[in-house]
Amino acid sequence: MKRILFLIAFLFFISCKNEKTIDSGKIEVVNSLSRIIKKRDFPLKNFSNIELVSYYNRVVWDTIKVNDKSPFNKILVDNYRLTFDSLMIQERVTLNKIQEKELLNLMISDTCSTGETPADCYKPRHMILFRDHKNRIMGYSEFCIACAAGRNSENLEEFQKYCYSDMEILFKKYGIKLFVHEGDEDDTQENREYDFLKHKGYIKN
Repeated sequence: MKRILFLIAFLFFISCKNEKTIDSGKIEVVNSLSRIIKKRDFPLKNFSNIELVSYYNRVVWDTIKVNDKSPFNKILVDNYRLTFDSLMIQERVTLNKIQEKELLNLMISDTCSTGETPADCYKPRHMILFRDHKNRIMGYSEFCIACAAGRNSENLEEFQKYCYSDMEILFKKYGIKLFVHEGDEDDTQENREYDFLKHKGYIKN
């Protein structure tokens, strides 16, 4: 009788162990930096359209000060208008509603707030503009993909915690082609940027 009870107890122990093993197999370990840490509500509710723009390194050619602040740390939109020369913009893409939803889903997701640290540099070449029904700029987000750093309008503060590599993918997907890989002598865009800025007189040597 004792042997039978011992055998039943042993089988029950093995069964429980197998169940724990199966359950532990259901736990998903996420190592990707692109995992969603937190999502938030997007603050701009009444924008009419979203426009993506690209330009060569703004810090090199932007000489316009705003309220005595240098181009590096000035506000980039004042009275609904850009505070830098819009003629320097190389590309413009207005998103459709499906693209808008995809872009906003990335912006409201804190996916890299602990995985990417801004480098000690800032060479912005890309910007997201939010326009109202009168086509006035009501919010913006400028960033430097290479440095993983950006600048926002006040109404979009804290909405740049996404992975910049993910934003680069979306920009390319939507048709933006200006991406500079510095240090690569064979990079056509870097050579084109240098020639463009030199021709404009912003680079002397």
